[in-house]
Amino acid sequence: MDNNSNYQQEYSEHVYTLKNRTAPQKEQHWKINDRKAQKNGPHSAIYWVKKKQRNEDGSMKVEKWIANTKYIGDWKDNKKDGFGIQFYGNGDKYEGGWQNNTRNGQGTFWVCEGKNKLRREYTGDWVDDKKTGKGTMFYNNGDRYDGLWLDDKPHDEGRMIYANGDVYEGQWFVGKRSGYGVMTKRNGDHFEGHWVNDKREGQGSYFFALKNQVFVGEWVDDMPKTGVYSEVEDPYTVKPDREKHFTDPYILPNIPKIQLKNPTKVLQEAMENVRKQRTIYRARFIPIDELYTEEERLELYKEFAAACDDNRKVSVLGLNAILANMDFELTDEDIKDYLEKLKPENPQADIDYDTFARLIAIILEDKSFEQGQEENDQVYEDENEEDMQQYQNDVGQQYDNEDNEENSDIF
Repeated sequence: MDNNSNYQQEYSEHVYTLKNRTAPQKEQHWKINDRKAQKNGPHSAIYWVKKKQRNEDGSMKVEKWIANTKYIGDWKDNKKDGFGIQFYGNGDKYEGGWQNNTRNGQGTFWVCEGKNKLRREYTGDWVDDKKTGKGTMFYNNGDRYDGLWLDDKPHDEGRMIYANGDVYEGQWFVGKRSGYGVMTKRNGDHFEGHWVNDKREGQGSYFFALKNQVFVGEWVDDMPKTGVYSEVEDPYTVKPDREKHFTDPYILPNIPKIQLKNPTKVLQEAMENVRKQRTIYRARFIPIDELYTEEERLELYKEFAAACDDNRKVSVLGLNAILANMDFELTDEDIKDYLEKLKPENPQADIDYDTFARLIAIILEDKSFEQGQEENDQVYEDENEEDMQQYQNDVGQQYDNEDNEENSDIF
């Protein structure tokens, strides 16, 4: 009996253990597939697919899905990272550096121009999927740009070689020629000077290769406005003798010379008037970095930051307080007039730092023009006094000469 009792007890315990034993958990399929899809290190090729479009009758030939894009290269934490080659659905191709799933570092981008035909478009630096840094762009029209980039646009120093043979080398701002630059034409003509908003604006000189002449002066909207036009003396150029149409000797009568009384002053006033007329335009489009030095920008920002709100803007009333603190003696009407010229679309809106800095540039230019005008007026008055004194002396000398002639006749 005792043996039977022990056996039954052991059997019961064994059955209880089997009933309460936990079966091994089977991993879900989506977790297995997701783990397999996690990519780290180099991979030969990863494809992305898209649905194939149906025919007009609703049918679909062959597969339902077609390959769209492909990537070959390095991965990190399931993201493109390192060196890789991306083939896009439209046929374009990128080969170069990646970081956090975006193009970063050195890379080359090709555009598709037909079946199995790629054209290199850009080679250079990338930051967060944008051309930023140093790079070369080959445009579809044959132009080529070598230089610095910022957010997919030429910026800072760069050289553009145009398809027609012209070459521009100089400064750029957000994709436009701006600052100091040199344009050399294919025919030998040469411009050297300032650019604003992709056009020649301000001081500049233009050399005409065929005429061997040069214009130096102020440019407005890509055209010469006022300045000096003169011939360049070239000792190595031999001028051909012109055919003489009149061989008989001819003596010119004594014709007095006609010339400007003060040509330098006339030219200076004309150039100052041009600058005065273009003050608003140039202040609106010249980059802030070109308008001010780094120290001046820092001082301006301190004045602005002391009065701006959480949106980094100041009201018109706050602007009045800043200008008064900077010792600008301006009325409310003066400030209103400036804002209407600088922001004609909405002069009463709150003012950001960029608008504030450009407004200060306009005010300073006007103040400089007024001071220069006062100095010129004083110089003009002094010159008039000297001319009058000289005239009186000449008249007195003429009378003395006449008296001497009369006295000589008497004797």
